[in-house]
Amino acid sequence: MNGILGFMVELVQIPALIVGFIALLGLLAQRKPAGDVITGTVKTALSLLIIAGGTGVLVEGLSPIQKMFEMAFPSGDVTTFVTFDEAVVSAVQTGPVATLGSEIGLTMLFGYLFHLLLARITPWHYVYLTGHMIWVHAGAFTILIYQFGWSPVATVAVASVLVGFYYTIAPALAQPFVRRITGGNDVGFAHGQTLLNILAGYIGMVVGNKEKSTEDVKMPEKLGFFRDVAVSTTLVMTIVSFVSASLAVITSGAGAFQAPIDDGGISDGQNWIVFALLMALQFTAGMLILLYGVRMLIGEIVPAFEGISKKIIPNAVPALDAPVLFAFAPNALLVGLISGLIGQIAGMALCVALGWPVPIPSMIVAFFASGTAAIFANSTGGRLAAWIGGFLWGFLGWIIISFAFQAEVFGDLAGLGAENLGFTVPDVIVPGIIIHGLAQLFGFV
Repeated sequence: MNGILGFMVELVQIPALIVGFIALLGLLAQRKPAGDVITGTVKTALSLLIIAGGTGVLVEGLSPIQKMFEMAFPSGDVTTFVTFDEAVVSAVQTGPVATLGSEIGLTMLFGYLFHLLLARITPWHYVYLTGHMIWVHAGAFTILIYQFGWSPVATVAVASVLVGFYYTIAPALAQPFVRRITGGNDVGFAHGQTLLNILAGYIGMVVGNKEKSTEDVKMPEKLGFFRDVAVSTTLVMTIVSFVSASLAVITSGAGAFQAPIDDGGISDGQNWIVFALLMALQFTAGMLILLYGVRMLIGEIVPAFEGISKKIIPNAVPALDAPVLFAFAPNALLVGLISGLIGQIAGMALCVALGWPVPIPSMIVAFFASGTAAIFANSTGGRLAAWIGGFLWGFLGWIIISFAFQAEVFGDLAGLGAENLGFTVPDVIVPGIIIHGLAQLFGFV
């Protein structure tokens, strides 16, 4: 039995296999010819692997830039921590409380089954397909309920209900904005950043002008090359990378920057200027791979989902990871990256002023979260809203991340094995703050 459960838990964590299997079911439900079934299934699975590969290349370019920021802004007397959802869940799952690992796995399994039931019987026919977010939310809500001291059965039952409702409702909340972004209802949005994204979208309705989109920026003929996403992304990331590297060198010196990685260096002996340029190019290469995978995924999963929609879950819409939106507004994505990073720094300053622990700046969050928030805001308020939306995600995000860490909303994470780690996504933190507050009110913690 444990072997079967372990197999199911591992399977659910591999998006390419899950989405490929769903495409297979959809194509079979439509009674497509065998060749079409095989082609659609394989290409759907491959598209997820291409997206994952592109994300990996992109993150490999972002991670050194992240380290540049950490070197440029040493913590000193300020308490700092790393905000990284997957690291928290992984550390707790393999931490000192042996039962929590299995409870997280059971929550993920039963919570997702409950979600599929809700998608079938409620008006919210969205199928949540972002594998790592399925795992993160299952882990977060299990950890949240665990601190109340309930039995493992009660913990899994309550956490499963919470995540099942979340997987179902979150894409429905985001869909009005997704329709504006994509121009249709073929795909949904499934990521833990939904709450701040839709806030950015609503702000865009009040501030800015949706007719002045980031994607409609008119360039002089001599600057027409900026319309090429590869060129514009490279130029923007080169500036970001060089500024980060320069600050790190000014703070710690070129020797520290170019020292071996094992000794705390960043470029492992490579000249810091060359290294900064290489990271900008690598980021762009990863983004282009990712965008290719997204286009391939949409081209395969949408026709396959017609079968799911007709036979299994009426009018089903596949809810996918954040990159599914990137191709629709790549300029807004870059706006969010820049404004989100500024927002993070402003949020850090406020945390220092309040005496709260300070989350270390994250280029990954700036790109994937603030970038997506800018896309949401651009769909309702254009360029101005995109800048504001990206900034607000970084600023507000850093404040609630710090508050949750300081207030131990998810209990003693360090004692559970997640030393100096905190959750990032607002769809975990905001419900966590509310539930933790109610639990304190009624004496559970």
